[in-house]
Amino acid sequence: MYTVQLIQLPLHPSSAWEPTGNIPLASGLLAAAALLPVESIFPEELLNSLGDRALLEELKRRDPELLGVTLYLWNKDRTLHLLRGLKQWKPELLIVAGGPEVTSDNDVLLTSTSVDLFVAGEGESYARDVLSPVKLREILATGTKLLGPVVDTDPPDRWPDPYETGYLAPPAGGSVHIESQRGCQCLCSYCAYRRTSPVPRIVPAEKVLKKIRMLHEKGADELVFLDPTFNSRPDLMVLLKGMSNMNIDCFAEVRSDLIKSSVTSNALAKAGFISLEVGLQTMSRKVLHSVGRGGNPISILNGASLLKESGITPIIDLILGLPGDDPGNIEQAATELVSSGLHEQVQTFCLSVLPGTDLKANAEALGIEFDNMPPYSVTRSGSYSLENLLQTREKVSDILGYDADPPPRPVLTDTFPEMEIFIPQKNEKHMSPSVRHGVLRIVADDPWVHREAILNKVRIRRDCDPYCPLDVVIQSRECFPLDLIDMLNELSEPDCYTGRKSEIYQVPGLLRLAVIMPRTANPGWLSKCSDLVVTVVEAESPVSLPGGGTGLLLKGTHDLSRLSALYSQAPHLVFFAEQELEILWSLEVLGLG
Repeated sequence: MYTVQLIQLPLHPSSAWEPTGNIPLASGLLAAAALLPVESIFPEELLNSLGDRALLEELKRRDPELLGVTLYLWNKDRTLHLLRGLKQWKPELLIVAGGPEVTSDNDVLLTSTSVDLFVAGEGESYARDVLSPVKLREILATGTKLLGPVVDTDPPDRWPDPYETGYLAPPAGGSVHIESQRGCQCLCSYCAYRRTSPVPRIVPAEKVLKKIRMLHEKGADELVFLDPTFNSRPDLMVLLKGMSNMNIDCFAEVRSDLIKSSVTSNALAKAGFISLEVGLQTMSRKVLHSVGRGGNPISILNGASLLKESGITPIIDLILGLPGDDPGNIEQAATELVSSGLHEQVQTFCLSVLPGTDLKANAEALGIEFDNMPPYSVTRSGSYSLENLLQTREKVSDILGYDADPPPRPVLTDTFPEMEIFIPQKNEKHMSPSVRHGVLRIVADDPWVHREAILNKVRIRRDCDPYCPLDVVIQSRECFPLDLIDMLNELSEPDCYTGRKSEIYQVPGLLRLAVIMPRTANPGWLSKCSDLVVTVVEAESPVSLPGGGTGLLLKGTHDLSRLSALYSQAPHLVFFAEQELEILWSLEVLGLG
């Protein structure tokens, strides 16, 4: 039995090959602050690989007395599903929840009966009390349900470092998250962070450099800085100079309007920054100032151009639906980005009205309407409906020359960890694997004949792991009525972040369908099927794409550099039966992850 277990469930990426990015830094920080055993941190590899059923069974096997969970908008629904199962199994289990989702105005979350205590803000100050079963029971005996955020004036290095103390270990050649500061001086009304941590608390450059050296020596090859604004620190150039000889890749979020010359951008490049996230948000300076962001869009673009000239890829953020904004400002931003050559990676979001923000508190006065569940999407901003904003998003995609939200890429390889192959006519009955990203390959000469068996099998898989992605791949020898696709799409899905987001942006959610056909299949049928789901035909060697949105599934080994040139107009329509080639194509050619 484990006394305490700390978990943080991952975001589901769009591709099975894309890393989840789920590094349990919060768990490590809390365990170190509370002096818990290292075993209190639920293993990262299990968090990122186990399905809902397997995760529940593993936690039952560990039989903790107390469970601590970190809640983000993308994992809240799945985590609460897990907690309901655990409470049903063991009602006396103590459960503490923290993370960005825990705010005093998140009424839907705070009514959850599966959580005994919610902790808002930074958790280290509370860790020794709320992660001790004895002390937690004393707190709960007072009737307390929510602990408010502690106002901290010290930098994050006041707490034990989980990597230095052995609570976390960087994967060999892997990525780690690092904080060199907490707190943010920006007053963005759409961000909850400023309420709980309005003053920057910065770790001095020399201490940060010492920590980076330690992480590098332990095997880290990539650093992701979690700082709200990495380049706002006064000793930035000291830090960058010290990082310049470390040979480690880095990523952070910056205010590019603070980058006034190539001296800074070159220093960032020499320090190992390959890409940097830049919040342009809108081309309206008036709107930026009204939401507390501040800055000048032209200065932001100029700073981003300096980054690009130094060899750094700027990842530009645009937000649709800011109060008082006109969608035309977002179209103008896209046009400006194309004309300045900064359009390589642009992320266009609809505004999220997050719990704990000034924006949510003042939404009605600002003419903002929104969904009260993750991703908390704006449904109306002034005179603009969500439909108007999504139409603008499509225009932005046309201007940029690529889809703002490419659909998830299904697994069509012949091998995949724990892929289940289902042959309906065999009527085999066995326990399906429970994995975070499942693949069910249905092999049938005529799927329509076996539609009831297929639908039942998919229902079983969804009931097993309802909050996990499942690629359902139909491999058929004959064209079948496409009503089967409609039947599969009509299967019930849980009300959750992924499903709501997929409904907004009209992309597949947790159930991801694909069809594999022979090259001799009817072209008209293929075209119609491709309008509904990812559809490919098998080929032994590179041939022309079938057209109509139908892709190719190439068997055997191939020269990817030659193929990337051959299919440069539609690389997303090329898939590989060989897993190694598919991974390389997804990561290096398509840039998924």
